[in-house]
Amino acid sequence: MKQYPFDYNIFPDNSPEMFKDMCRKIEEHFPDAEKKKLLVDVDGTTVQSYMETGREIAVFDDYDIGAVFVQSEIDLKEIMA
Repeated sequence: MKQYPFDYNIFPDNSPEMFKDMCRKIEEHFPDAEKKKLLVDVDGTTVQSYMETGREIAVFDDYDIGAVFVQSEIDLKEIMA
């Protein structure tokens, strides 16, 4: 599994609303980022990935872990506030 230098916990449970909100924030902050195809696992986990200047940002609504979180190669502390 890929290692990301930045990891942000967004919500301590599954939440499609929080997932969509985080994706919206990333899209607003990085309007030129390439949005990849939404991945949906058999357990309902959704993953939206973005590429910004060759670096990946991945937003998860993970039903196995039970949380919404972001893993990124870019420091996102500005948009996490």
